[in-house]
Amino acid sequence: MSEIVGKASADGVTVEAGVGGRLRSVKLTPQAMRYGAAVLAQTVVKVAAQATARANQRYAQTLGRDAERVGQAIGLGYDPELAADDDFDRDWTRG
Repeated sequence: MSEIVGKASADGVTVEAGVGGRLRSVKLTPQAMRYGAAVLAQTVVKVAAQATARANQRYAQTLGRDAERVGQAIGLGYDPELAADDDFDRDWTRG
């Protein structure tokens, strides 16, 4: 079975996360390094939260109509604003 992932990017930081927040990859560009350690850390946390929300949303979509109830029960809820997906391709599984 393929793993569902979410991906998010901002300010030179790209994160892929699995359902529940397991980080799959973190990529930094030279641009990301220019802002200093504190800003970089905040950006990584923000982008990881977005990627996790997207993965959790996609997982919920696979569960169908019981998704919200089941997802909340097992701690896989997500903020729809964080999950808004305007830059990730349609292939969101990794096999």
